[in-house]
Amino acid sequence: MNDLWLFLKLYRQYLGMLSLGILLAIVTLLASLSLLSLSGWFITATAIAGLTFTTAQTFNFFTPGAGVRGFSIARTAARYAERLVSHDATFRLLSGLRSWFFSKLIPISQEQLGQYRKGELLDRLVADIDALDQLYLRLISPLLSALMVTMLFSLFLWFFSPTVAMVAFVVMILWIVSMPLLFYVLGRKTGESMGVRQARLRQQVLDYLQGMAEQQIYGSDANSRSVIAGSEQALIKDQSRMAALEGLGSALFVSGSGAAALLVLYIASSEMATGAVSGPVMVMMVFGMLASFEALMPLPLAFQFLSHTRHAASRLRKVVSTPTVNFPDIASNLSVSGEIQFNDVACGYSHGQEIFTQLSLTIPAGSHVALLGKTGCGKSTLIKLLSRGLEPLTGQVCIDQQDIHRFSEQELYRAITFVPQKTHVFSATLRENLKLAASQASDEELMNVVRSSGLDRLAAARNGESGLLDTWLGQGGIALSGGEQRRLAIARAMLKASPILVMDEPGEGLDIQSEQTLMDAVLSQFRESTVIMITHKTTTLEKMDQVYRMENGSLMKL
Repeated sequence: MNDLWLFLKLYRQYLGMLSLGILLAIVTLLASLSLLSLSGWFITATAIAGLTFTTAQTFNFFTPGAGVRGFSIARTAARYAERLVSHDATFRLLSGLRSWFFSKLIPISQEQLGQYRKGELLDRLVADIDALDQLYLRLISPLLSALMVTMLFSLFLWFFSPTVAMVAFVVMILWIVSMPLLFYVLGRKTGESMGVRQARLRQQVLDYLQGMAEQQIYGSDANSRSVIAGSEQALIKDQSRMAALEGLGSALFVSGSGAAALLVLYIASSEMATGAVSGPVMVMMVFGMLASFEALMPLPLAFQFLSHTRHAASRLRKVVSTPTVNFPDIASNLSVSGEIQFNDVACGYSHGQEIFTQLSLTIPAGSHVALLGKTGCGKSTLIKLLSRGLEPLTGQVCIDQQDIHRFSEQELYRAITFVPQKTHVFSATLRENLKLAASQASDEELMNVVRSSGLDRLAAARNGESGLLDTWLGQGGIALSGGEQRRLAIARAMLKASPILVMDEPGEGLDIQSEQTLMDAVLSQFRESTVIMITHKTTTLEKMDQVYRMENGSLMKL
């Protein structure tokens, strides 16, 4: 239950609204119990009073009648208010949990996040956090309400018959203890399995949609659909088992409430025979026993799904427990000229693969360096070390002889401009995609980098440059080719002046002439900056001050 406790502690900031919701739930249950109990007493007392003319004339019909109407109105109003407050508090809680979870994701390194497949983090952010609403709506609120109603109802019965009060208390406490335990055990494996199957089905559907074209080309579409259908059927079986348990809970509720009412009727009738209680009071206690089970009804369902909720909490806790990359909170105000040093750096990945053992490299400020090497030799790992996407096991990575751990996050990314291998194109206009790098840039500045990077060729889709910046990219717009995505990434880099530029395969997807033209424009703009270019090509190596080849975790100068 440690997984649930982590999230229960986060409920404290919403304690006021959650407590109000529980209070309104108790008021609703008490109004319902009072309505049925008073109705039983009133009907019985009226029937007895009507047996003789004298009692009919003296019986007060108005006060109990007003009580029935009052409790009826109170129950309706309290139920409405309880639903309003509880659901509003739950939605606020889920919104806060999502913000909290996302804030925990941000400091996690790319290497750690890489262990999750596409869609897994989104599944946790949406589905798993949604499952946590059951903690309050189906567990905490019903359980506390049931305990409070049990105590208050037993105390009320004590004034009429201590024996009946003790019986009612024992019956209700036994239900509160036994039903949650029984249904948690019955639903534990199925609840956990259902959470796993739901996540797996979502991932399979996402994979299928993303690779639909390739699967149709290679004839594997039917097989993928079959796998999805199998996962869906397995999930339906789990849901059917849960539905069967819900039916069992309803059956036990009906039989349990009926048996408890008969037991109270048996004991109360014995006391009525001795004159300890009157007929109307006996009926009131029986009706009250029936009504009190309304407070106990949600408990089997709540604990039936508890394992599903606990599994969701466990998946979330696993993510937020991942080691994070911590930056200094206060900026050090370091000025950066662009010198980069790797001092006896050793690093590796979590799966045990060692990339470097004792790597040292100094790149003077303002120099242009190219890194060559086979795929997987560690070139991109150097960039991850520089951006703190990966932490070294030993050694230091320095900028201007200052350990990069001294730089705040803003300072580090202000000093370095990255052109990664994969460029994300947002579903937005070209202007909005470019302004990610320079939010204050004017349209004239944007058009200058568009022309320099070669993105002005998109003007063909607009019949001219007049509306080029308003061209919609991504989903629902123009799908950029691999070369165009590289141009977009470089255009963003050209909008951000920084003392260090790092490019990972900048010419990928471009022909030789286009690559040369583009790199001339980039190197011209960053001629005073330190430039690190990772590449497989030899097209622009003559423009570099130094060229290194990486093999077996070591660098050789060419």
